[in-house]
Amino acid sequence: MHNNPMTRSITALAAALLLGASTQAMAVECKGMEKKTCERNESQCTWVNGYTRGDGVKVSGYCRGKGGKKSSSSKS
Repeated sequence: MHNNPMTRSITALAAALLLGASTQAMAVECKGMEKKTCERNESQCTWVNGYTRGDGVKVSGYCRGKGGKKSSSSKS
C-alpha cells in the first residue's frame, strides 16, 4: 500500500500545504512589527530596509517572515 501512487500524491500534497501554511503564519506573525521588535525575533523575522523601486515609488522599511528552510549558517 505504501507504493500506491495515489497515497504518495496525497502525502506530497499534504506536506506542501502544511509547509505553505507554516510559512504564511510566520509572515503574519512578523507583519507590522517595529524594527527593534522585528530584530529581536531574528529566528523567524527579518527587517527589510526602506528602498526606492525602479519606478520611483518609495517603500518604507518593514518586518517580514523568513522564508524557506532554516539554515545553520552563521550570521552575516
